[in-house]
Parts: sequence; C-alpha cells; structure tokens
Amino acid sequence: MISAIAELGRFEKNKNPDLTSFDIWLEDSFDNGQYPNLFLIEFIKADSKWTFRKIDVWQNSSDLKSKLLYKFGSSSGPNITPTSKVAKGIEVTIPRKIINWFESNKNKNFFSTEEKKFLNEISEEIKGKKEDIYKALREKAEMVDDDGIVLSPVFTENGNQKFIGDYKSFKKFITEESKQKYKCKYKKCSFSKNKTCSVCNKVKDEVFGFFTSLAFYTVDKPGMVTGGFQQDKSWRNYPVCLDCALDVETGIKLMDQELSFKFYGLRYYLIPRTINRRANEDIIDSILDFKKSPRINATDRERLTNDENDVFEILQEAQNNVALNLVFYAKPKKGILEILAVIEEILPSRIRQLFNAKHFTDNMVFFKGQKTKENKELFRFSFGTLRTFLPNNKIEGNNDKSFLELTRMIFSDIKIDYQFILHQIISHIRNNFVQNQAIWFQTIQGFMLIVYLNKLNLFSKSLKEEADMDHMFFDSFKIESKEELEEKAELFFSNFKEFFESDAHSSIFLIGVLAQFLLNIQKDKRNATPFRSKLKGLKMNSRDISVLLPEIIEKIEQYKKQYGIHYQYKAIADLASKYLISSGNFRNWNIPIDEMNFIFILGMNLSQYFKVKSNTNKDNKQKEDGNE
Repeated sequence: MISAIAELGRFEKNKNPDLTSFDIWLEDSFDNGQYPNLFLIEFIKADSKWTFRKIDVWQNSSDLKSKLLYKFGSSSGPNITPTSKVAKGIEVTIPRKIINWFESNKNKNFFSTEEKKFLNEISEEIKGKKEDIYKALREKAEMVDDDGIVLSPVFTENGNQKFIGDYKSFKKFITEESKQKYKCKYKKCSFSKNKTCSVCNKVKDEVFGFFTSLAFYTVDKPGMVTGGFQQDKSWRNYPVCLDCALDVETGIKLMDQELSFKFYGLRYYLIPRTINRRANEDIIDSILDFKKSPRINATDRERLTNDENDVFEILQEAQNNVALNLVFYAKPKKGILEILAVIEEILPSRIRQLFNAKHFTDNMVFFKGQKTKENKELFRFSFGTLRTFLPNNKIEGNNDKSFLELTRMIFSDIKIDYQFILHQIISHIRNNFVQNQAIWFQTIQGFMLIVYLNKLNLFSKSLKEEADMDHMFFDSFKIESKEELEEKAELFFSNFKEFFESDAHSSIFLIGVLAQFLLNIQKDKRNATPFRSKLKGLKMNSRDISVLLPEIIEKIEQYKKQYGIHYQYKAIADLASKYLISSGNFRNWNIPIDEMNFIFILGMNLSQYFKVKSNTNKDNKQKEDGNE
C-alpha cells in the first residue's frame, strides 16, 4: 500500500517538475485567504551587526509559500520555522513562536559556525528589541482590517532583502528536522546506513524506521514490529529512505486533493496500484480528467456510491493491469490519519461484475419504472441500498464497522451470511413498522439488496443464480386470470429460490399477500387497519403466521357480508392453503424468525402483482392492490 502511495507521489512530481521537497513539507500560510496580511520583521546588517529596523506590511499570497517556509509545529511551542500565524495576539506570538524558535534551534549541531553566529545575533536582537517590535507591530495592526496576520523575519544586507526561504540554513533546518521525525520517536531512534528501502527496494545511504505519515503503519503498538516490540529496531520492519518518504508525502497530498471520495457519511482514498509506470499514469490521468470534465451526462451516470465524482463507472473499463485500493478513514485530525478499513486489490473486471449485477437488478419489473415526483427512477441499486440497513443514527446505532465489512466482502468477492443480511433488513423495517410508518420502500429495497447479492453469488448458502431468470420479470408480471394464478406464482417462487426454498416459504409469502388485501379493505372502508396489531411487530413465529390464514379469510368474509361487495381473494386463499398444508406441521418449519417475517412482509408489499385481474367493471373499482 505504501509503495502504491509513493507511486502517486512520483506521478505528481513527473507532472510538476518544479515541485521540491520543501513544497511537500510546507504549508500555505495564506490559508485560502484567511491570513491576507503579511507583517515582515525586518533586520538590517550595518557595521557587521544585525539590528531590528522596521515592520513591512505586504499582501500575503500562496505565491510566497517557498519564501516564508511556513510549517505548523505545536500550539504551545514554536513552529518548524520562525514564520507564524497570529492566533492569540502579537504579545503571545512573538515570544512563543519567534523568540522561542531562535532560542531552541540556534545551536543545532548541523548548522555551521557561521550559521550559528547569524542565528544567535538575530535571537539576541529580537529579545533586546522585543518592546520596540511589539510597538511597531501594534501600530501596523491598527492600519489593517481584522483579517488574519502572518509574521515572518526578513533580512536586508547591502540593499538586498531576503526571506528565510532564501537561506540555505533555514532549508537545511527543515530537511534535518523533517528527517528527524522519521528517525526518532518515543525517546528512541531507529535508522540504519546502507540498507535496502522497503518501498523502492534499492540500497540507500540511510533508511528510517519511524516513517509514520500513514496511520495504518504504526510502530507504537505491540504486534506491529517484526521480531517483537523493539522500537529502535523498527527500521527492520519497514525501512524507508528519504526519497521514498518524500514521494509518500507527495502522494498523500495528491490523495487529499484529488483521490478522496464520499461514501455515505464516510470517506475513502482511491489508490491505484499498477504493474508499470505507464499504466499508473494512464489510470491516474483518467481519474483526474473524469473528475474535471465527466464525459457522461449527469442524468445518465451509473453510480455505485453517493459521490457525484464517483469514478467507478470509468474504472470498470480499465484493463486488469491495475488494482484499486480503497482506504476508508475517519474525520481528519491534525497529524493523524485514522484508518477504518482497507479494501485491497480490486480489479476492474470485478467492478464490471458489480455494474453488471446492478444493471440486472435495476431492470427487474419490481424495481424498474417506479418514479419519484421528479420523474427519476426510485429504485437504483448502489451501496446506499446496503447503507439503508446498516445506518449510523441514534435509533439503530453506529453500524459503520459492519457496513464497511460488508462493502469489503462485496468488492472482494467474499461470501456473506444470508441470515445476517436478513436480520439487518427486517430489523430496520420493524423500527418503521412499530412506529406505524410506511414500510413499502424499505421492503422493496431489502428485496433488491438480496437479489443483487445473489446475482453476485455472494451468499454462503447455496442459492439459485438468476442468469436464466424468466424474461417476464424484466418485461412485466401480471396474473390475468384465476386459471393462471398457480402457474405464475410457481414461476415466481422458482425464479427467486433465495427466498422460497420450501412450501412453507411460499405459504408465508401468500399469507402476507392476503394480509395486505385485508388491510387495504380495512383502510378503504374504515380508514383504520386494526388487523395490523395481529402482526406482532413483525416478530411472528411459525404458529403465529400459520393461524393468520383462517383469521384473514374470516375477516374478509365478514366485510363481504357487511358491505355486500365481492372481494377477489379466494384464489389466493386456496393457493396459500395448498402450500400451507403441503408445508406440514408448523413446528417443523425450521425457518428463522427474521426470515419468516421478511418473507411475510415481502408478500404484503408485492401483493399488487398477485391480484388476479378482474373481468368486470364492478370488480375493477375495488381497491385491493395498494400497499402500506
């Protein structure tokens, strides 16, 4: 993974030859316009001595990045260089960020004697003229708006003004200090000379053991270090040379700017890994070009995720000389990258399979043609379908871990527990059902999710694949007469074997169909659905469901007598009775509670497809085909 990120860095440097190691390490003090005022503390050399002269006010900009060498250090101490944003007032910034920097670093052993002399002179001058500097800064601050201020020293000699970025000594300091964080940590140092770098596989003059720019490689936790928890020997675990460390740092910046995508309340980096540099450049160029100017109209986009910049659609077209890695991470914190999950080695051919299964599912009659108010397709499979049943909210809790694990299994073609998926679906539906909310949409989504996963052959139990599914499930599904009811129902059951493994499953489904017919009648005639309470919050056992059939028939008969209207239900009731009898004693069904209740609620919400078409105008007026 780190090698793939280093390759991103090399790509970026090839595209931008002027990019230096300092650009990689530095931050932009302009900060998107939040710090537009640059106050330069000018020192002038006269009579071989450096003295404070004045405060120059400049317009700050990103173009001054290499001149100012800004790099945040800590909130309570100095930055990496004596350039600082004014966050807590000038009187706090000067001693903490500038005086402290010179005092702490003026005698570093990698400085030459002449460099140490220069830094000591500036340090003494700042301390001696501190009050004069405060006064001059306050006067200048009154002349500008309340926008952010950046402080940085400049040095004038023989009429030439130099920023700290014009001095080799300050650049040397950044290089050595940056290398130091790769060398030493936890009061231990880990590096070696003339060893092989584990990223580029070349023997380098020096390799470092504490390269921790990425949180998924850390040596501060037992178990992460080869040969035991010996931190000073960690270079043996993952030695990295300076060149590769800089490549990784550059790659991380490219990831942050261009290869970070949204994923249902989470974020991930998309990191390609290729077998050669040309393939790597081609795939990265394709991603960046697509993000800048998608060649597919937004209304025609086929997305697997909720990111408007989702690039999976073009990645499925790539050859299998590239593997994709998805690194999911938590909300960024300063200096910390918390990795939530990593999905490695996804081939474009696998992405094509995911899209093929999506197209198969989307075009099924039960999902296709359902429109929103904006005339958009209501049901389109994406990972948002999975997220529906593994949310992160106050009612159902934080399911991010399970959601990411299921996402990993789908991308990686790893078998999934069918009962786990059913449990998540029915649990979510129950939450809506007990609050007397509509459940049609979630039920159809659950149906869609299982059809999709089964098409990918992902269930750990053996289920029928849908490759030979009857064409009518993509064109239409209607039952034109009582005579074809049983044939069409049997066709439905046989084509969705993942749901209907036995006659018990079929009977449960048809009892659900009848239950919805009854609820529709009650809603139409009484504007209430008292029979809903019989469904026990969708936690019915086999006995509860089996005894519903005679109760439903009895209730519908009562409405027939009460209102003198003929309801077409008998053909369905007869078929449900047939399957119920064939299923044997309900005590022997051996079907999990979650599965029974999902099959039941699926029957309720697909009931409109099992209504026998009427032959009389009178019957056509009856409202039996609605759903909750």
